[in-house]
Amino acid sequence: MNFEDLVKSRHSAVNFIKEEKLTEDDFKKIFDLTKLAPSVYNLQLTNYLVITDEEKKERIFELSYQQYKIHTASAVIIVLGNKNSFEVSEAEKIYGPMKMLKMMDESAYEMTINNIKEYGDSLKANPPELELELVRNAGIHATMLMLSAKHYGFDTCPMHVHNVDQLRKEFNIPDYLQPIMMITIGKSVDKERPRGYRKTVGEFVQFNRY
Repeated sequence: MNFEDLVKSRHSAVNFIKEEKLTEDDFKKIFDLTKLAPSVYNLQLTNYLVITDEEKKERIFELSYQQYKIHTASAVIIVLGNKNSFEVSEAEKIYGPMKMLKMMDESAYEMTINNIKEYGDSLKANPPELELELVRNAGIHATMLMLSAKHYGFDTCPMHVHNVDQLRKEFNIPDYLQPIMMITIGKSVDKERPRGYRKTVGEFVQFNRY
């Protein structure tokens, strides 16, 4: 399937084949593509909690106002923004191997690490900006996940996260991970569901000025 067909074939699924299961190998293939998504300073701020256990999935179903798509989905993926991504130790994990492999020299390495530290410090001092950065990066990452899933024949639906405090407690999600959204995944019951109206390009794109 070429990229145009892939994008056109991805729809948000509202009901899944309940008997359909995804294996860990299925998820590994999906996430191996997902990890190629861009991120600020290549820090890869997005983490995932994949819920496949039926009892745990039903708990999310209850916390999410019993939305049926959760009940029938093969899994629920909780998309998390990692607030610790701007720590120097995390940046060094990303850029240290690049320096060792001579992909960047010592001067470029030090400048990059310092820039990340300065930006991270500014975000810590301004929590709304930190949240915006987490949401921005998670949104890009999650879009790549949904396209990757469709590439391998699985359908998805992005969802709001409800009752975050209870969700944290239920699944032992640490404070440094911020739940951003959820994605249900499986195989859709309805393969021919028509797509909702999309604005024409002229309605939402302007050139050079507004």
